[in-house]
Amino acid sequence: MKIKLSFKIIISIFLILLLLPICVFATNTINSDEANDILAVYQTDYEYVASDLFLYDTNIEMSDVVDGNVFAYGSNVKITGEIYGDLFVFADSLEITEDGIVHGNVFTYATNITVSGIISDIYAMSDNFNLTDSAILARNLCLYTNTASLYGQVSRDAFISCESLTFGDSNDVIIKNNLNYTSKQEAQIPEKAVAGEINYTQIQVNTTNMVLSTVLGIIRVLIFSFVIIILSIWLSPKFKDRACEIISDKSLKAFGIGLLVLFITIIASIILLIFTYGFGISIALTAIALLVLSLAVSNTVFSMSIGKLLANKFNFTKTVAFVVLSLLIVLILELVKFIPYIGGTIRFITAITGLGILCINAYKRKDLIEKGTTN
Repeated sequence: MKIKLSFKIIISIFLILLLLPICVFATNTINSDEANDILAVYQTDYEYVASDLFLYDTNIEMSDVVDGNVFAYGSNVKITGEIYGDLFVFADSLEITEDGIVHGNVFTYATNITVSGIISDIYAMSDNFNLTDSAILARNLCLYTNTASLYGQVSRDAFISCESLTFGDSNDVIIKNNLNYTSKQEAQIPEKAVAGEINYTQIQVNTTNMVLSTVLGIIRVLIFSFVIIILSIWLSPKFKDRACEIISDKSLKAFGIGLLVLFITIIASIILLIFTYGFGISIALTAIALLVLSLAVSNTVFSMSIGKLLANKFNFTKTVAFVVLSLLIVLILELVKFIPYIGGTIRFITAITGLGILCINAYKRKDLIEKGTTN
């Protein structure tokens, strides 16, 4: 799949930055003796690609011989070819088949990972990881996952952090050196599965620290919202009244506009990055920065609109009452996010509505300024 050079650079930088927490554990790639062993075992008959390969699509199948690195970003990525460098993957599903060979390292962030081929090292983050019985890792496995199933061969050490760890039922050695793993419960490991030492570390859940961290997080949000509310009262005293008017009369319109602005900004920024050959990067980055900033204050804006609405209903005319009611709504929204299943949805709706309020208010202010200038 041919991609413009500027887009290749952007995708490669994005993947490297995203996989940086995994890459820091990387060691040297496979040595020449191990590479010769791999070539002696496997015969390949693929199309030769003498450069780095950049792949971006929904469904990707890499079936070439690449004398360099491969960067893949997509929904489903399948490796059936041979890579002499490293493989970087960000995907929902990654499969390295029995025909797949990676002489270097695999750095990947994917929901589901299935490995059946030959690889030097794997550094992976996933939800489900499966090393099939035909897989061979010439060196180490470094894995952070929810469930891990190991049936293939790890020639050196394995470093695993997981919820569930299972091994194949055979009497073959799976990990030829040491296994270091962290989990809530100790795994049932067959006697011959690990040739070296087994070092188990239990995950300790500190309830006190979790509660303290949650409380401090809520306090930080309240302080941030308080600063935003005070600044809005100082810089634009009428903003709270306009926000109250919008939420009471045009709440659905505000949500729709917020959603539209979110998607248009993201799509437009991507188009600028891809099709302007780098000339639109500054515009795209500015648009994304403004969007991020708006989303950061959007829940506070929504809380201010509801706070003013309540203050009007109960005839609270003091600014202090408005500030207290607004912070109360901020606190409620922070607690709502802990509700399973629906908490995140509610927070998304309020954030998008707050974004819509900001956009409508900005448009109205522009109208008022233009009318004042005309008069």
